[in-house]
Amino acid sequence: MKIGMAGTAGWARRSRSALRGSGTKLKVWNRTAGKARGLGLEVAGSATRLADVLKTLISILTDAAAVESVYKQLLAGDVKGSCSSR
Repeated sequence: MKIGMAGTAGWARRSRSALRGSGTKLKVWNRTAGKARGLGLEVAGSATRLADVLKTLISILTDAAAVESVYKQLLAGDVKGSCSSR
């Protein structure tokens, strides 16, 4: 399974440790690209690209402006048929 994480902060590093050995891989994107690259994980070139390739996405964003900006980009990706509600 591959999980995407938008807004990485320290969460991606801790999540990687928690998921180690489970076969789950993380792909990350952060508005500050250097923070994402410094994690040692696969990095998406954009939030849109992150949404294009994943079925599960975790977002860790700091405020309403970040949520609005990033979700516009995420929803511009190829998410058709990827969402479900229960």
